[in-house]
Amino acid sequence: MTTAWAFDPNLDDRAAEVAWQIRELTPESPTSDKLKALLNLVPTMARMTELDQAAAQEKLECLGLPAKFLTAFQKDIQKAVKSKAKTQGKSNGQEVYTALFDGLVDLVEYEGHPVFLIKQDGVLGMADQVDLEGVIYRPPPKEQIPWLLPRGEEVIKAYKWAESPGALYNDLLAYFRGVSELPSDLYYDLNAAWTFHTYLMEAHQYSPILCNYAVPERGKSRTGKGMIYVAYRGIHVESLRDAYIVRIAHNYLATIFFDCMNLWKKAEKAGSEDILLLRFERGAKVPRVLYPERGAHRDTVYYSVFGATIVATNVSVHNILGTRAVQINMPQSRKRFENDVTPEFALPLKERLTAFRARFLGKSLPEIAKPALGRLGDILKPLLQIIKLVKPEQEAHFLSLVKELEKDRMLDKADSLEAQILLTLKNLKDEVFRGILPVKTITDTFNEGRPEHSHFTYHRIGHKLKSLGFQKAKTDTGASAIIWDEQKNASNFSAYGLVETSEMPETSEMPDEKPDVSDKSDVTDVYSDAPGEKELHSFLRTARPALPGKVLHLWNPERQRKAAARVKETLAERESLSGGEL
Repeated sequence: MTTAWAFDPNLDDRAAEVAWQIRELTPESPTSDKLKALLNLVPTMARMTELDQAAAQEKLECLGLPAKFLTAFQKDIQKAVKSKAKTQGKSNGQEVYTALFDGLVDLVEYEGHPVFLIKQDGVLGMADQVDLEGVIYRPPPKEQIPWLLPRGEEVIKAYKWAESPGALYNDLLAYFRGVSELPSDLYYDLNAAWTFHTYLMEAHQYSPILCNYAVPERGKSRTGKGMIYVAYRGIHVESLRDAYIVRIAHNYLATIFFDCMNLWKKAEKAGSEDILLLRFERGAKVPRVLYPERGAHRDTVYYSVFGATIVATNVSVHNILGTRAVQINMPQSRKRFENDVTPEFALPLKERLTAFRARFLGKSLPEIAKPALGRLGDILKPLLQIIKLVKPEQEAHFLSLVKELEKDRMLDKADSLEAQILLTLKNLKDEVFRGILPVKTITDTFNEGRPEHSHFTYHRIGHKLKSLGFQKAKTDTGASAIIWDEQKNASNFSAYGLVETSEMPETSEMPDEKPDVSDKSDVTDVYSDAPGEKELHSFLRTARPALPGKVLHLWNPERQRKAAARVKETLAERESLSGGEL
């Protein structure tokens, strides 16, 4: 098999680097300055071809350097070249493999062998090797590539055809509808956008983890396999072996489908929780100590683990992983899906998607604002960018899904321990004294009605309050407390769905209204059945969540009688001044 082309994309940059480093040197420059420039040029020259090295040497000879210095310079370059070849595995005749470099569209199959699919000057071609920085790289052996490779000729044919991305999007929707039943039509758009997203990972900072969650036999695995077979470099795994996962993520930028009964438990057992948690964000690296015998600063290897991810699990994932994921609750389906989900069945779509990658690789995506607040906005932004790129008329449809996901997350947060603590805090506003609220008061109120064995300690509630951003304080007796901050409280209540809604009873607005004194009846009757202090305390605890504004006053019989008397006196005075008419 012949090489279609071998090219070095950085050749012009190296030549420019040589010219830049000697730009200020002349034959009259001090010899020390010339030698310093030669020393700095060794690494650059070592990465150049012999022809380019000779051209650069000719320029250096014009600087009037003695021949012995130029001879020593050439020897230093040769040593650097040999050292580089040794570190790249060339000293013992081994081939050097790679699956990632700038300009690579993908690994494809040609005449039964893996080759590089490369786009150069708008032309798509295949090569069985490339020359990068003086080192010849080949694709990994076919038996070491754990996914079905696209056929190179078919990808080039699809690239020349230049079909509309919208048509490919529609075919993906039809494909996913034939794979499994999802909660609603909105989720087919989610899967289609996510699939396109896997082919342009270089353009994205985040990648949402798709989590298929349900009891057994709901189509979780079938859905995941249907997606992974059309995704970019999709790999289906049922094990979380740390060494393997790290390498396919680092060496292939693979899309991974984790198909496990209890994903988080298996990850903890394998020690690979950090991989799962960090895959959603570009730049994340996981450290692994591989060479302890080398000593400090040389014993650890850092692996890039960023990549697109699908999860199928019968057990709910850890809440921290959940913030990085979009959960799809698989419904019970009564449909019959006749087609087997196989890599071969999905191959034509995969080849068309690879051609899509070739057309848009290196191009900028539409600039948009995050479609939601917080981390949900981070992980959904790439999918909305894809929608605007390939199927802009579906934007409103996709934003409907975003709102649905926001609502689901808010409901989940409202059921959390943090939300329960905040609700307790919200009901204790009248217990605040001198701007602080004791942790003991919060804890005791929180534990009310709970079995004794389920009580939370002051220490645990205090830590939760601190994690929610409340500032610590001390009471006069030295007990732990928090500073009551209305702004922080409002922010926390809103974040956990504890703000008042329009569904509240209209009577909840009554405290903000002025009393109607048009009725001349004895206003003291209003307070004739005022509750006692015990009933008042109970009333405040139960009624507070329904009140949208501040409580203007507490029920105090003596104070209310005095207020009623003042109102009665005012009415009598106005009546006398108006001649007996109000």
